[in-house]
Amino acid sequence: MAFVPLDALLDPMLIPIDGVVFAWEMDADQSHEIQPDQIDQALSDDSKSLWLHLNLSNTRVQGWLRQTPQIPESLKEAILDEVSRSRMETIEEFGDGLMMVMNDFRIGLTHSGDEEETGTLWAIMTPRLMLSLRAHPLMTTDTLRHLLRQGRITPKSVVALYHELIEERAVHLRRRTDQLSDQMDVLEEVLIKGDNLPEHETLGRLRITCSRLRRHYAPELTALRRLIRRRPTWFTDDDADKLREQIELLAFLVDEVNSLYERAKVLQDELSAHVAEFNAKNLQVLSVMTVIFLPMTLVTGVMGMNMEDLPGLEHSFFAVMVIMCGAGLAVYMGLKLKRVI
Repeated sequence: MAFVPLDALLDPMLIPIDGVVFAWEMDADQSHEIQPDQIDQALSDDSKSLWLHLNLSNTRVQGWLRQTPQIPESLKEAILDEVSRSRMETIEEFGDGLMMVMNDFRIGLTHSGDEEETGTLWAIMTPRLMLSLRAHPLMTTDTLRHLLRQGRITPKSVVALYHELIEERAVHLRRRTDQLSDQMDVLEEVLIKGDNLPEHETLGRLRITCSRLRRHYAPELTALRRLIRRRPTWFTDDDADKLREQIELLAFLVDEVNSLYERAKVLQDELSAHVAEFNAKNLQVLSVMTVIFLPMTLVTGVMGMNMEDLPGLEHSFFAVMVIMCGAGLAVYMGLKLKRVI
């Protein structure tokens, strides 16, 4: 069964108006934000392209999602099953649409340190429409919306908007790698000086952050590489070339994240070596102090023994000394046999 393209089927009146987070209209001359009640008019104009961003936490949107035939079943299943692994694939039977599942960072929800809560963006794209859905405010789409409103980006089509989306994700990853690299530079200087050593927890958080970034972006890089081999027919050669450039940039940044992860691991090992050396020096000081005070302790212990007042031990001082020496010799021989000393 052949499906009609999504932008030809979509009836905005069926979409709950209160579930529309953002709507942006684009054409060859200009692009601007529109109100939800203007979506119908924008879709009816073949010269217009549209980005619809929906809120999945809205119960009406959830009901519409389950009932509408205007979204591929594979995307519905991914949303309803909360599939979060990155996917970008062409759905030929659905008007050669592009389905996307993309991990992203939530806005306004951060844990201690550099840990960030993640969410998922689900989307379907056709030549004239990008329909995206999310359950929580996400960093990339929210940043993209602000850039559009400020006029800092002016995409003329859905494909151009898609490139801006991928570009923004690369910008965020570049910013995060620069921050992590700067933090590791500072920690490296501290380790070299050997003063005020950082806690293991600090380097541990950096390593976890690198691990999460790698786990976050590496599947997306794989999805983009698969997409370039089987891209939608409405992607032009220029679009494909630009996508290849973005893939190369993202691959470079993912490799940099891997390098930062290994660097954090090396710094952790270096910190462990410093801590071990510090503990060894403290133990050496304690050992030296013990050796210094051992003769004094021995003399005071021996000379402080008063056998005369103990029944049955009168005039047994030398016998007790022999027993003490014998016990010490026995312990020494036992350690020698065990090859402890």
